[in-house]
Amino acid sequence: MLVSLTRVGAARQALAKGLMVQGADPAAVLAAVSRSGLPSLGGESIRLEQHPRRQELLRLTTPMTWLGTRGARREGFDALGYAIDMVATAARQAGGMLTAPGLSLGGSAVPLDGDTHWLETADPVEQEVLCNLLRRHSPLLIAIAGRGSFVRGGRRDRIGSRWLADSHEHLAARFLASVTERHLYRVQAELRRRDGISHLDRMDVAPLMGNGSVLVRCLDAQTSLAETLAHVLLLSALALRARSMVKEGRREGPVSQRLLEENRARAISDGLRAGMVEDKRPRERERERERDRDRGRREHQVRDAPPDERKIPARQAVRALLDDLVPEFSRLDATPEEILPLLCLVELPGGQPLRAQDLLTRSAGNGQALPEAVRTALTDSRPGGLLLDAVLAEYPGSGQLMLNVWREALESGLSLRARRDHDRPPARSGSRPDQRRRGRAGDRRGRPAGPSKGGKQQ
Repeated sequence: MLVSLTRVGAARQALAKGLMVQGADPAAVLAAVSRSGLPSLGGESIRLEQHPRRQELLRLTTPMTWLGTRGARREGFDALGYAIDMVATAARQAGGMLTAPGLSLGGSAVPLDGDTHWLETADPVEQEVLCNLLRRHSPLLIAIAGRGSFVRGGRRDRIGSRWLADSHEHLAARFLASVTERHLYRVQAELRRRDGISHLDRMDVAPLMGNGSVLVRCLDAQTSLAETLAHVLLLSALALRARSMVKEGRREGPVSQRLLEENRARAISDGLRAGMVEDKRPRERERERERDRDRGRREHQVRDAPPDERKIPARQAVRALLDDLVPEFSRLDATPEEILPLLCLVELPGGQPLRAQDLLTRSAGNGQALPEAVRTALTDSRPGGLLLDAVLAEYPGSGQLMLNVWREALESGLSLRARRDHDRPPARSGSRPDQRRRGRAGDRRGRPAGPSKGGKQQ
């Protein structure tokens, strides 16, 4: 008999979108937008502020909003796209242009910034689990959102994240055994002693004590609103995973700080081209040794990494993460178009990731109006945006097939691996267990089945 039913819902989120004004006074743009009034979201107005240290950088900050359904996300990002369009209009009237940080429409380099996210939690336990879960995946988040600077007429920047590579205000997140004030005081003391910084909000992922939220500040400022929407969905899925873990009584274990910082450095330097070092638990290592012995392989021929580590490509790790989060994406009512900017990093037939900045590079090479292309990318609130148009135009068959496969997975709520296991035909009921284990021709070592003891071989 069903006694109760608990459905784990999505967390509320807030976003600070990084923008930049070129060729005009940012203070004048800010004043003009303030006089017009920005749209509201959830009963509160979106705020426009200047960067505390770089006055040419602006930030559009949304209030804490629930984005757990398609309709809520459509409403929220339509309002955000309209607010960005108001800033772009004010910048043009002031004689300048609105771009993304690190995206120069002239011939000189410009400062970089990131998109800041806040995730609300229900209690301190959920806050701790979410912090540690995001910490474990922070190198992959950097590889997903990282991008190089773009200077018109300059050479392409192939670094993973130019913003984090040049930053002196970011630290790798620390494992938090608790988020109580006493424990966080010890973490602050360690940061002060080792790094000379005593503020938790200098970490990539940090807990906020005032309202029980989690701060994520390791994602580069994106050049399109569609990519920002995909990142919001990814963080929301991870927050939903943390909430489910708490409901089931599970916690997120510690990850070696050395391995985390090594993977973080690789992601900043090489992005999706990096090889991520994976820490392997003793039980998993023992299982692999058993499989290697059964296959007749020697340990030193299996891998070159140390016995407790191995490297996997970052694209493969991102692909596995997206597949693992399919149940959470499904509960968020996500569509393949909404997460298309994530799929374009790992699923395209050509094998090369595609970002909105790559489309802007093509526009500049074709002599098209780059400022208009930048404005369109920043204000287009459609799921997928310009990336969806480009994928369907360049890969008319395989691109649509990719969307259909992910649509089927999201509708089923099962990961692709789980669906393959579900669709696998069961073993024949007439076969005995020892026959299934040995096979028709012999045992699992490949030797032919010999005569039984005391019997004759036919």
